[in-house]
Amino acid sequence: MVFNNVKLKKKIFSLKLLFLRNYSNFYDNIVFKHAIKIYKDPLNQRNLIRLDNNGKIGIYSWVNKVNGKFYIGSGNSLYLRISDYYQNWYIISRSNLYIVKAFIEYGIKNFSLVILEYSNSENLILCEQKWINLLKPEYNIKYMVKNIKNCKHVIENKKKTRKISINKKHTEEVKQVINDYCKNENNSFYDKKPLTLLKTTSKTNKLSTSRLEVEITDIKTKITTIFSSIRKAAKAIDSDIKTILRREKLQINKGLNTPYKKRYLIVIKR
Repeated sequence: MVFNNVKLKKKIFSLKLLFLRNYSNFYDNIVFKHAIKIYKDPLNQRNLIRLDNNGKIGIYSWVNKVNGKFYIGSGNSLYLRISDYYQNWYIISRSNLYIVKAFIEYGIKNFSLVILEYSNSENLILCEQKWINLLKPEYNIKYMVKNIKNCKHVIENKKKTRKISINKKHTEEVKQVINDYCKNENNSFYDKKPLTLLKTTSKTNKLSTSRLEVEITDIKTKITTIFSSIRKAAKAIDSDIKTILRREKLQINKGLNTPYKKRYLIVIKR
């Protein structure tokens, strides 16, 4: 009996020693060597994170305390982007991402948050790509950051597509498919007229003069639709412009983005 107790105490001691060694090695992670700010307990430091980063633009990293793996991302605004990871809707709707899967498996308490660099809107994508190339994060699915708005070939393809689509008329078969889609109760545009759907999913007649985009994700169907104006987005979900603007202000000031009507996730990109 005494022998077993001694053996158990030795085992416990060795486990504690292993934990301390791993914990000290954890903060030798390459990410921390480049950090300008480190939040070791982001679950309980959320208010400090908000005060430090609200209204700023920059590059952040989530570092797993258990295995040392990390993810690099960018935010404009930075705190609003970081706050997504605290929201249940984000974890549910983005459950296919490696970093979100890690959050589900380990919990946010087993992650540290690192700020790598503050930047501006023009250089944000280049900065993010720079850090990804340098540190090679394991949780990033792809090492190439895409900035769809600024990609030259994407802009050219859009222009070609618009030229082809101008004055294009839908066949009766296509109209019937759209009608059937609108009648499906699982569709977020259920019971809407086909014309409404056509207007929100294609831009056929003219270029939008505004750079604003409203992204609405239906959590139930996991379908994301991008609108060229707040008015069109509000109409699609039976809301109004003032309501969406109030929700945007809440996102910026407090970092909260709860689903509208417990179903629609709204993100305005200016």
